[in-house]
Order: sequence, then C-alpha cells, then structure tokens
Amino acid sequence: MLINHQLSNAIFFIPNWDVKYLLLGTFNPEGGDPVSYFYGRNRNRAWELLSDIFNVELHPNNENFFELIQTLGIACMDMIQQVEVEDNQVNHVIGKGYSDSKIINGHVFRIYNTQNIIDVINANPKVKLFSTWGTGSNLNEWQQQVSEIRLVKEIIPLVSPSMVARVPAGVEKYQYMLNDWRNKFQVNNIQL
Repeated sequence: MLINHQLSNAIFFIPNWDVKYLLLGTFNPEGGDPVSYFYGRNRNRAWELLSDIFNVELHPNNENFFELIQTLGIACMDMIQQVEVEDNQVNHVIGKGYSDSKIINGHVFRIYNTQNIIDVINANPKVKLFSTWGTGSNLNEWQQQVSEIRLVKEIIPLVSPSMVARVPAGVEKYQYMLNDWRNKFQVNNIQL
C-alpha cells in the first residue's frame, strides 16, 4: 500500500518564500493524526524550541504562524514523500507514535523528496540546513557514500525535538534540547 506524506498537497509543502533556516524531518504519513504544519504533534517540541530561540510565539495553530515563519525565514521539509508498505504493516506507519524505526528499515520502500529539497536549497544558497532526526535514524542508504542524505548540502544535526528521544542521564530534557538548538542556530536579536 502506498502512503503519501499528509502535507504533500499543501501549498507550503515546498516552501516558496526566502528560506534562511530549513529543518528536515523524516516523514509525516497521511491517515495519521492530522497536523496543520510540520512538527505539529504534541509529543514534539520543535516549535517551543524555535519560539525560545527566536523570542516569538511560534505554533502552527496560531493565526499569524505562516506570516511569522516566512518573516523569520523558517521552513520545514521531510526527506520522505511517500512510503510503500505491506498491508499488514500499515498500522505501524500511520499510528503508534510515528516511530522512525517503522519507516527506516528494510521492510519499507521509500520515495524521497530529495529533488524538491535540493531545489529549495538552490533557490536559497545561504540557507542553513538542519536535521531533526537526532542520532536515531541510521538507515543504511542514508549513511552510504552515495545516499539521499549526502545529495543535499551539509546538514547540521539537531538533537531530536521528540519527547521520546533519549538524552544523557541526569539532564533536563527540554533544556538539553534548547542548548543544542540555540548553539547551532546562532540567532542574533531579530526584530519582527
């Protein structure tokens, strides 16, 4: 069964504004919990982190969200556009917390969004590119010399914003995430 990215028909799936910061995720399947934009589920703290970094309230359900991210030059895309899975594996892809391990394995055929990402990078040559999958995604084809990941510009890996992601023992999770993101974004005072 073919499962599309749930935002693939949205006008913002391929950002058409000036992008300074491009966040790359893995996959957000159709048929799962609907979101209005990337990182829109409660178990993900990406927008809380970005709100703290940019000192402005960013949440995909806010009325002025798209205006704010465009003003700040923030955009998101996912590496995978579609997946093909056996019928008996569908519930592992569209439910159960959207675990990357269910789509980044040898049992799922992935159709990548790589060319669209490259097009956005080419249209925004000074863009800083970030990954949000942390260290959890060790898909072989993403690690090989010629891989989907290596086809795009240098990627700055961020600590995963997922609340189920692991952090060092004894460390407060959100503060650990924020320190990592803040150091890598290196945003100076931005006036909106």
